[in-house]
Formats: sequence, structure tokens, C-alpha cells
Amino acid sequence: MKQEMVDVAIVGYGPVSKLLAALLGQKGWKVGVYERFSEAYPLPRAVHLDDEVARMLQSILPKSELERILQPVPDLYEWRNAEKELLLALDFSQDGISGWPGHLFFNQPELERVMDVACRKQSSVNVQMGNEAIELKEFENHVELMVKDQEGEVRTIHAKYIVGCDGANSFVRKNMETTITDLGFAADWLVVDIVTNEEREWNPMNLQLCDPARPTTVVSGGPGKRRWEFMALPGETKEELNCEEVAWRLLDPWNITPANAVLERHAVYTFKALWADEWQKGRLILAGDAAHLTPPFMGQGMCSGLRDSINLAWKLDLILSGKAAESILETYTAERKPHNREVVEAALFLGNVICVTDPIEAAKRDEAFFTGGVPEFPEFPFLTEGILYQSADGKNTKYSGKLSFQGQVEYSGKTGLFDDVVGSGWTIMSPVNNPKKVLSEEQIAFLENFGVKFIEISESSEGKEELCDIAVDIDGKYKQYFKETSLEAVVVRPDFYLFGATESLAELPLLVENLSKQFRRFLIPATA
Repeated sequence: MKQEMVDVAIVGYGPVSKLLAALLGQKGWKVGVYERFSEAYPLPRAVHLDDEVARMLQSILPKSELERILQPVPDLYEWRNAEKELLLALDFSQDGISGWPGHLFFNQPELERVMDVACRKQSSVNVQMGNEAIELKEFENHVELMVKDQEGEVRTIHAKYIVGCDGANSFVRKNMETTITDLGFAADWLVVDIVTNEEREWNPMNLQLCDPARPTTVVSGGPGKRRWEFMALPGETKEELNCEEVAWRLLDPWNITPANAVLERHAVYTFKALWADEWQKGRLILAGDAAHLTPPFMGQGMCSGLRDSINLAWKLDLILSGKAAESILETYTAERKPHNREVVEAALFLGNVICVTDPIEAAKRDEAFFTGGVPEFPEFPFLTEGILYQSADGKNTKYSGKLSFQGQVEYSGKTGLFDDVVGSGWTIMSPVNNPKKVLSEEQIAFLENFGVKFIEISESSEGKEELCDIAVDIDGKYKQYFKETSLEAVVVRPDFYLFGATESLAELPLLVENLSKQFRRFLIPATA
């Protein structure tokens, strides 16, 4: 039996796997990816991502490529009742904090195609299509994964870690001892994707029609594409709903016919809300749908999975490079599960608005919206657990766990988004001075061991001694950010969340000492 040696074996090859593989490949780690299907899935699934996720994708894809395949939202995301009266409007037109429009739509096969190219550019990443995971055994210092190719040949993969990015029916999860928390939400929906043959103005561009006669979603499917989702009514079976004739019949009231559109696909999905209670045990790790399922009403299913990947990537890098012990993976579930839980609960809030097929209950819902009797829509969550700065009383501070800002800068003769010209990873930045100026030599040495960048954000580089650490704020957006927040220094994690921030640069050493103290729990003796 043939054997292969890798640092990380990833089961499944969807977007969650692609981001993780590319990020680990950038660090030079040997990654084996094993996908049971021989060809990429050709049809769209996810259609929405936010600015945070766009920034993650920016770490493996050129900005120009992303701009080509991502479609910004020019207006509101409207929720209307059967009489087309407005119940709820979510503003999708604003720019996000991460340097991208707050909400973007895309075609998943095209996104995955360019992500696949990014993976295969990494010489240490080996993508093996048509290889099904059939067995795994966990040992003290490695895992053995057996895969079978389409000719029936079985190989054994020796890996330090195995990550299951293999969907709701995860093979890896079945080999982990983990329970499931199921919130009991289940709804069947017919998802229909079309390609238009003619130019048309969509007003609104994105709509939830909360009509008890047939709850319906109408959204962008990426450039030149549209998506409809039709909820199954009581008594309708999946088999009755999932046919081309039904799809065209339901599209007809929207003036979508075979004469002006191509039916790209139709499929019935059961939307669920659940998560595994443990996302990592020993050398087995879960990410994406293998770890959690999110109803689609916020368009956050794939986004949540990509957040898993970037969180996991920087922690695996520390372990594989010998800078951190395996125990740092304890923070993976601790950080990601509470965040994902709040995303799921927010999606359920919206799901309970639209998934109403009883006219009497729908009327009560409408009246509650019109009279202000509906709870306020929950704010989008930020990190609340894990490696975050804490004050002396053990509580997170105001900015700990919030997303960091990204804008346009000039750096070392290049101009562009911060990550593109400065780079990502641990970063400490200040609009006041070079952060090193207030840190001790010991603290600087500790931080440099983890590749931390020290950046002064300045309106100009003139008169600055250390030009290599100066990023010029070319459009004033950083100045605006630091003025609005009253911050003088921020410590940014590799996944773009703030470890912490301070209103006085002089207090930066306290943040660094806190980071050092937290890291000592996970560092191997030589690094500590």
C-alpha cells in the first residue's frame, strides 16, 4: 500500500478547504487535499459574502480578480409582506470596515475556480480529486488517513493533522466523538438559479417576499445571474417541488421564462440550524458545514466556514513551526463557536420572519412590524472569547475582538490596500509614532519572533527617519478611523480581529505584556 507524508490533510475541496490550503501553502507547509469527486461541482450554491470575507480572499487572490467576480449591492435588502409593504430594510450599500463593500454577490463556481488556481500555485499543496476518505486512525503524534481513488487503489496518508472540510455529512466528524446542538429549525426550499438573456433593472436588487402563500427569496446570483428560493408549503414533498416544470411555473409571475432566461439549476435544500459541540479533538479538526449549518437568510453559511479557515490557519502555522504547542487549538472552538452561534441565531431571527405560511400568523407578524413590536435586529457579532486583550478585572475591553480597519496606503513605493502592500499577519500600528518606540527590547524580540509588523500610519513620509515602517494614509480613511475611535494604537491578529487597542500609545506595552502572558500558556519552552 502506497504511503504519503503531509503536514495537514484536508478532506473535501470546497471554498473552506481552498482558503485553508492556500493559506497553509503560503507558509510552505505540505498540504494534501482529498476530494471524493473527480470534478469540481459546476453549479452555484452560496451567492453572498461580506467585506470581512472579501479581505480574507484578498490574502490569496489579486484584488483585480476579486473585483471582476464580485458584485456590490447598490441598495437595501428589503423584506416585504404579501401586499409588498415594507417590513424590514437592511442597508447593504455601505462600505465595510475591511476595505471592501459591506455586501457582495458572486457565482460560486467562478469563485472556486480562481481559488483553485490560488491553491495549485502553492508548490507545497497537492490537490487530489477523485480520492475518497475511507478510514482514519489517530495516534499520539500523527493521523493515518486512508483514501481510495477511482481505480480502487488505496493509499495511506500520514498527517500531523486532519481537517474535515467535507460538508454536512462529514466523514471526519463521524470519526470524532462530538455531540450536536440542533436548534430544531428545518425548512425545505426550492433553490432556482437563472442566467438572464436580457438587461433588466432589478428593484429591489435583493428581496425577501414574506407572503404566506409562498415565502420567496429573490437575490443576485453574481454578475448576470439571479437566484430565486421558494419555500415548500405544508403538504408539498421535495419530489413534487424539485422539477424543472415547477421551477418555470414559480418563476413565471416574475416574468422569467425560457424566452428570456436560462435555467442554470434547481435543487431542494433543507435549511437547518445546528453545530457540533467540539470542532477539534486531538489531531482531528472540523471546519465549515462539517462543524455547523446556518440557515441562508443572512447569506453567512460560507462566510462562517471561511472564518473557520483563517482562524485555524494561523494557529496551525504556529504549531507546525514549533512556536506554539498543540494546546493553542483549544482556542479554535472557544473563539469560533460562540461567534457562529450568534450568526445562526441572527439568521433564525430572519428565518422566523419569512418562514410563515399561516395567513393569520403572517398578519400578526406584519402588525408587529408596523407597530414596533418586533425585537431589534441583532448586531453582527464579534469575537468574545479566546486570545483577546483583557483588562485587570479579566474582562474584554471595548475594541477587543472587533474587526480591524483596512484602507489604501502607500508603502515602500507601492500603493494599494494595506494587506496587499504591507502584508497581513500580526500587526501593530499607530497614527502617533512607530510602535517600537514605546516597547522594550524584550517585548520587540518576543513580537518579532512571531513576525509582527510595526507600522506607523502617517499623512506623509516626509521627515520620517524609519521609512520602512511608514504607511502613508493616501485618502485619509485611517485618520478618520483613528479620530472616530480615539485610538492611538491597535494590535491586529492574523485573522484581522483586534487583539486589543488603546487610546494612549504609552499604554501599548500593557497590551503586549497581556498578549505575551496569554501566549505563554501555549508556547513550547524554547519559544517562551
